[in-house]
Amino acid sequence: MEFFLSLIPLVSKFFFVTNPIGNTPTIISLVKDYDFAKQKRIMIREGIFALLIALFFQFFGEFFLGLLNIQDYALTLCGGSLLLIVAFSMIFNVEQPTDIQKPKAEPFIVPIATPILTGPGLMAMIMLYSRIENNQLKITAAILVAWVGILSVLAVGPYLQRVFGKRGLVALEQLMGMILAFISTEMLVNGVSLFLKNFKGN
Repeated sequence: MEFFLSLIPLVSKFFFVTNPIGNTPTIISLVKDYDFAKQKRIMIREGIFALLIALFFQFFGEFFLGLLNIQDYALTLCGGSLLLIVAFSMIFNVEQPTDIQKPKAEPFIVPIATPILTGPGLMAMIMLYSRIENNQLKITAAILVAWVGILSVLAVGPYLQRVFGKRGLVALEQLMGMILAFISTEMLVNGVSLFLKNFKGN
């Protein structure tokens, strides 16, 4: 039970950063030219691809960080900064570029799986917590549990827009943006703290 309770903070952070509810209107605009059943299939497929990308960065991100000799404080500050930018775009409802919203072919991995769902902010967060927790089973479990919620939202995405409407989804996105802003601020503060400790140690 204690293990599952310890997953809640990580699961909530991964879910909020992925932002499936706020991204629903953008994703729907990418698949709106297909019939309702195919829209759901595409969204679920892209959600699974996004999960695979997230797991890839969990297991191989540390290897790349080691090659580049990236320190904890740099990863924390970078991740916090990226998440803060994402949070601001959610709070102030920044529109996606038109060329991303209207692809010429059926979306395949890009841009739904990445960068819309598994974007730079989530990648940085997964690599950061993989290093902090030093428990790959816990990180994997948190990602999988978060993705149960993410895939559920994607599966009902077309219905969400019908039920809540555009204004309702914008309000939900702004609320998630506020929560994400809190998380990103905490990461920035921790990054500064790690930098000061490293600076004093040298």
